[in-house]
Amino acid sequence: MINKNPLAQYTTATEKHNLYTQSCATNTVAYKSDESRIPLRDVPEHNVEFIGGLWRVQDDFKYKITKIRDRQMILGQRIQHAEKTFFEYYQAALLAYNCYGPLAPRFDMVVAKYKTDRGTYWSYGHTIAEARAFMGIRLYDEYKDLIHSIACKKQLQKN
Repeated sequence: MINKNPLAQYTTATEKHNLYTQSCATNTVAYKSDESRIPLRDVPEHNVEFIGGLWRVQDDFKYKITKIRDRQMILGQRIQHAEKTFFEYYQAALLAYNCYGPLAPRFDMVVAKYKTDRGTYWSYGHTIAEARAFMGIRLYDEYKDLIHSIACKKQLQKN
C-alpha cells in the first residue's frame, strides 16, 4: 500500500510498526474485504492498516492517483472531443476510501489538461463544459497581464 488509508488509526509509521509488531506477537488476525481472515504475520506491514480496532488487508489498487488542484483524482481514458481549444479531456474520479483501501473509480468527472511552456495546467468538473470553464479561469489567473495587454492594446495606447 503506497498511500496511507486516511481511515487508519495511527499517526506515524513508527506507531504503526509498533502496533503491527505487538499484534503479530499475539497471533492477531487481519480481515480481508471478502470477509475472510488471515494471520496478520502472513501479511506484509505495508499491505495492512489498523482501522476500527481491526487490522484490514488493503485491496490491490491498479489505478494511478493524480493530484489536481489539491484534490486526489484517478484519471481514466482520454475523451475524444473535437473543439477549437488545445485542451485534452480525460474521464476522472475523485479518490475515495473504505477500510480496505481506495474504492474502484466511478469515472463521473472530467479533467481538462493543457501543456504550456510554463508547465501543465489541470482543472476538473462534472462535464467537459465545466472542466473547460475552470481551465479558462485558471489560465486567465496565470496569464491575465498578457491577455489584458493584447485584448486592450488600443485602450492602453490611448493612455
